[in-house]
Amino acid sequence: MSHLNLKSLFFYAMAIGSVGVLFKTVSFYGETTLKAPPSIGGNYEIPLKSLVGCGSDKAVLSIHQSGIYLTASFGKKRPFQEVVKIEEKPEMDGKLDGQKLELSGLVEGAKFCRQQKDNKFYELTILAEIKENTLKGKLMLLGLKKPLAFTAKRQNFEANNSQTH
Repeated sequence: MSHLNLKSLFFYAMAIGSVGVLFKTVSFYGETTLKAPPSIGGNYEIPLKSLVGCGSDKAVLSIHQSGIYLTASFGKKRPFQEVVKIEEKPEMDGKLDGQKLELSGLVEGAKFCRQQKDNKFYELTILAEIKENTLKGKLMLLGLKKPLAFTAKRQNFEANNSQTH
């Protein structure tokens, strides 16, 4: 008595074959259409000289990236110190859409403007475009009549990141 049933053999062959075709189709789609977003994580020095009341300060925007999702914190550039400590709890979050990014959140005024003595928080939005490690965009501060245009070049992320942990 044979336990080999022709109908069962045909069913299993079709099931395994359809899984193989489905895998091949999904793999082809992923390889041809899905692309990883550009890596933009790092520190960007933003000049604030045209921001009223900040003098010639420079703030460092530290961006961390997970795919298209971004988190960021501000810190001040200190003389003779390259590294700005990255916050455990980021102040801003946002998304990357192709080469364009948007970040927003509440930032303590003293973190981006040396002449701010109070602990007041400001609603801040950054709209920018990234090209060849350069961030070009505008910083909008609630209460500021005109957005602050800026251009910031990415600093060496690996060196800064390894020294801050």
